[in-house]
Parts: sequence; C-alpha cells; structure tokens
Amino acid sequence: MIYKLSIHELIALEKKYHLWEYKLFKYPLWIHCREPLLNTGIMIDRKINRPTVFGMVKSFLLTMKFLITQKKYAKIFFLMEREELLEIYKIEKNKKKILFLNNEQEKIYDGEDYISSDFFNLLRYISRKISFIIFYKRYQTIIHDLKKIHKDLDVDKYIKIAMGDALFLKFLSLILTKKNEKIYTGSVIPMGEKFINCLHSYEVQHGVIHQSHTGYIGIPKVNNTLILYDNRYEKLLLDKGYQGKLTVQQYKKTFFEKQTNRYYPVVIYTQPILKMQEEINRLLKHYTTLEVYIQKHPKDYFNYDIDNKYFITATTPFEVGYPIMYVSSIIENFTLYNKDCYIYDLKYGALKVEDILEIYMQSSTSRLIIDENLNHILHIIEKKESTKINKREQK
Repeated sequence: MIYKLSIHELIALEKKYHLWEYKLFKYPLWIHCREPLLNTGIMIDRKINRPTVFGMVKSFLLTMKFLITQKKYAKIFFLMEREELLEIYKIEKNKKKILFLNNEQEKIYDGEDYISSDFFNLLRYISRKISFIIFYKRYQTIIHDLKKIHKDLDVDKYIKIAMGDALFLKFLSLILTKKNEKIYTGSVIPMGEKFINCLHSYEVQHGVIHQSHTGYIGIPKVNNTLILYDNRYEKLLLDKGYQGKLTVQQYKKTFFEKQTNRYYPVVIYTQPILKMQEEINRLLKHYTTLEVYIQKHPKDYFNYDIDNKYFITATTPFEVGYPIMYVSSIIENFTLYNKDCYIYDLKYGALKVEDILEIYMQSSTSRLIIDENLNHILHIIEKKESTKINKREQK
C-alpha cells in the first residue's frame, strides 16, 4: 500500500528530506509524486485513446509543418479539449496563434484550425519508456533514497514518468523557439515546466485551486506565469506563500455567459469513482419522475447502461435547473452565480467534503445541500420542483 499523507505532512516530509532536490535537466522530479501521496486526492489515470494510423500521420505532417513555420506565430496554445479551456484560445485577438489539441472523450471543438497533439504525445510516451533506462543509475539512486524514508513510499512509477517528462521537456526546448508564448494546460507540456520556464510559457488554471492542491501549495519558486480565471485564487495563492507570477483572465466567465437555448432540469456531474458510477447507473436505468441528464468527468470511462440521449457536455450554470455532483470543480461554476448545488457525499477515503467545498463558497450566496444518498437527493429535488409547479398553477 502506498504511503498517504495530509498536505501539511507532505510538505514537512519534503523539507526534512530535501525531496525537491531530485532533478533531471533541472526538472524537479518530485512534482509527479505529490498527488498520489495525498490522502485526500482522487487519483485516476487518464485513459489514452489510440489514434488511427491516418490520424497519427496527419498529426505528424502538421506538426512538422508547424516546426518549420513556428516563428510566424505569436502564441501557441496546448490545451485539453474542454469547452471552458478552449475559450481562452477563442477570445485571443492576436491572429498569429495556433492550437495543439489533446482530445478528451467527447468531441467538443468544431473548428478546423488546430493540430492534434497525437504525435507529440507519442514522443512523450516513448520518452517515459526509455528515460529511466538511459539514466538508470540516477533512477536507482533516487528510488534507493526514497525507500529509506519509508518502506511504503512506493513512487517508482511516478519517478519513471517524471524522468520521461524531464527528457521530453528538454527535447521540446531544443525544437521550439522561445520567441513566442506557449499557453498550456494538460496537453503536451509537462507540469515541471513551471519551475524551469525553458519554453517562455504560461500555465492556464484548469480547475479549482484549494488549500491542499499538490500542484500549487507548498512548492518551490515558479518561473513561468500562471493564468488564473478568478481573483479569489490570486489571494489564496499569495496567502499560502506561492512564489511566481500571477495574472487573472476571466475566460470561464466569457464561456458561461454566452447566449444559449439549452435547458436541462437535472444534471448529475460524475466523478471517476466506482461507487458513484454504479449508483447513477442503478438508479437512472428505471427512473422516470424527472428528466435527469449526465455530464461525465473527462476520466469517467464507466460503461453506463443508460440511453445516450441523456449524456450531455459543456453545460453552463444557466442551462441547468438542479446540479448534482460530488467534489467536482463544476460546483464552482454554479456558486460563482449564486446557484444552489446538491452534493452527493460519497465519503471517499479521508476526504472531508466540507473542507473542499469551502473554497467554492467564497463571496457566494449559494446553498449546498449535502446528502449521502443519491435517491434521497432526487426526492428532495422532486419535492422542490412540485412546489414550484403548484405555485405557478395557483397564480
């Protein structure tokens, strides 16, 4: 069993054993080991969809063309295919821009002005498979040192990944010019780039930053710029001693407030946790009282036995009557607009839902209705909806 710690215990361990000093090409390898060690984390590996031969060839050719012509671009975006993240690319006014896209489960981006990240991802995958072999002595020394700290400090897998990403980032620094800006999140550029900034990069916030976030709390000095989507995170990071450049660009607000004609009475936002997936599947196979839709987490690969028409993507707070979720960052989307949220508390591991929800409630008048029973939550919503209908009829 892997050793698990609170964020405060983790930071203390790092200081005591100087864990941030383990580096390859100046890349701090420890950044990849933090999340799996956190006792409140939900650690789910991303499922990689194998591209077709045609898709890989197309990605390769377009990437080669880009490398030859890259100096003509002012801004290069490396983004996951998530609607709110793509907004930061769409609202960029400089026409000298280009987008590398990491495909998620659902096809969201309908534009043609992008390059698939598949070829870069292949190179990154190869790097992860060979780097620890190339630097085997270094790898063995690190693993030996970590095992002396605690017998259950089993992070071998993550050190291998980190060494692969360090080698891949070094490769990127050799083939990409520093003259243009690289704007990234969860695509192509490894997480350790923030500490080195060898690409002239800007990291885009892609989820809630809370007081136990392993990517931002208790880390060494950051050398690139972090683009935040709300002012509340600037205060939180500064209060927690974050050392690095911060800028706020409210790209999510632009996405949320766009005109739309869609409306969904009830939406359940899933997490890749088996208990939640099985309960949703069990309840909704025969549920008929209200129209209930499902928006899957990007890493939710569960095979639901529910009609496809009930699965939706990229909803905004104004399109949903009653949102149901666990600790998804989606909660924040609704509390920003003071809308009530229904929290299905799964009692997952050591995670205390109240602690996570606190960050979402800053400057918000939203109500959070927390219950451990999904069926009970649906009954609460049914009763509330029935009351609203009766009031309308009485008028």
